[in-house]
Order: sequence, then C-alpha cells, then structure tokens
Amino acid sequence: MATENPMPAPAEPAPPTASPGAPASALSRLSRDGQLVVGGAAAIVIANIVGLVTQDWSFGLNHWLLILCSLAAVAIVLTGSVAAIAGLPMRTYLRIDGAIVAAYGLIELGDLLSSLSQWAAFDIVLTIVEVVGAATLAIGAWALSGGSLVGDVTRAAGSIRLEMIDRFVYLGAVGVIVGWFLLMAIADVYEFHVSAQVAVLAAVLILAVRWVGREPGAGSLPVNRPWLIAGLAAVAVVLALWWLLQVLGDTFERGDITIWVPLLVYVLAVASLALGGFLGLGAVGPATTSKPPPPAP
Repeated sequence: MATENPMPAPAEPAPPTASPGAPASALSRLSRDGQLVVGGAAAIVIANIVGLVTQDWSFGLNHWLLILCSLAAVAIVLTGSVAAIAGLPMRTYLRIDGAIVAAYGLIELGDLLSSLSQWAAFDIVLTIVEVVGAATLAIGAWALSGGSLVGDVTRAAGSIRLEMIDRFVYLGAVGVIVGWFLLMAIADVYEFHVSAQVAVLAAVLILAVRWVGREPGAGSLPVNRPWLIAGLAAVAVVLALWWLLQVLGDTFERGDITIWVPLLVYVLAVASLALGGFLGLGAVGPATTSKPPPPAP
C-alpha cells in the first residue's frame, strides 16, 4: 500500500501481498451501498444453500435467478468495472440484477405471509433471511446505479400521468409482479410454476428496457425499444394465458373473493401489458425516408 512518505525506511520489510484479513479489508473499502449489495447477496445465497441441504427446498428457475443475479451483482461491485456490454454499462446491469432479485423476493414474501402457520420454524427463518437479503441488495444496487428504490416505489402512483401507451406498459409490467405477490399472499392456492416465473422475469425486463430508454446515462439498447418491449410482453402474455387456461376450471369450483380479487388484478395487468405492447408497435410506424426538395420553378 502506498504511503505519504516518498522515502520509506529500507529496514522496513515489504508488506505481504495477501493476508488472512484481505477479504475483510476489501469489503471495508466498499461504500455503504456496495456493502449492502454484498451483504444482501450473501444472505440470499446462504439461505438458499442451507434450505436446499437441510430443508429439501426445491430449486426452480426463480431460485437460480436469485442466486445468479446476486453473484453477478457482487462481481460488478467488487471489480468496480466500468465496461459496457451490448451498449449497456455495468451500473445498468447492476440495476437489472437488483430489479430481478427484488421481484422474486417480493413473491417469496407473499408466499411467506400465507404460510406462517404451515411451515416449519427454520423454513420461516431462512425465507425471512432471503427476503431481507433481496431488499438489501436491491436498495444498494439502486443507489449505486444512481437511483433510489424507495423513491421509485413512492413515485409509482404518478404513473397515471404517463402517456397512454407507456402507462399501459408500466402498469401492466408492475401489475404482473404485484399480481403474483397477491396470488401467493392472499389466494394461497396456486403454485408459482416456471411459466409464471418466466412471465415475471419478462415483466421485470420490460421495466428495465423502459428505464434504459428514458435514462440518459443508462446506455443504449442494441435493438429497437418498442419491438423489444412488444416481444417481452408477448412472452409474458402468452405464458399468463396458458397458466390461466390450466387453473380456470379449478378456480371456478372453489374460488371465493380471496381468490378472485388477486386473480382479477393479475388478469387486468396482463391485458394492460398486451395492449401497451401492441400499441407501442403501432406508434413506431414504418420507416420513412426524406424526400428530395422539389425542383425550383
């Protein structure tokens, strides 16, 4: 480590290149937000590994994405990389990692709230650790990418003032995520299967694409933004409709208000997302070429 003295005493031995306390020293040099990301990621990974080994947790796509996005966020924070991949800087990828972790963590919270009287105590503790870790990582990632998770959530009510197409897309994507939180927390009769997990992932990516298109420092997408939103919306809508066709019969048989209200929120969100994605393509219009000026008379 460099010192202020330009002429160090020759008798002083050179410091070792590595020491047992090096990892702790590296963490202490991180900013508070960087420590939040690393600490949240550690909580997520440890909770999932312990749950898999001791509690027979099943590892679906959502758990793998929680772990992989947590590790990716830690790698970005520890390396401090400012490189850009596919036109997006690392801080943008950090925000996307945080958004995916936050979305799946919210749905895990919904599952926890409806299962407090059914799960073993250790399962509840591990899930709380996972959910708190997801929130911690997301808050740190948002701050390091120049935003505020709490501020974005509190400003969500202002979405009604957005342009019509953007409003449909925004409310639809947010509604898919919130809808699954309500389905897990209130209805408590549905499984968060892989089709639903992919639909939630597509909704998160739609919000990320929308943010990149409106944030000057977030980079530039390598593909047309309305087409990308429409493609992701199509994935979410098709998977949601496929899931609805599978559960609608049983829902009619045993459904009550605690099932129909969350399901209605989800269906309206899917419809809003479908409409916004379709209208967004119409707003693009065909490519136009400039016409030469008419000849002078």
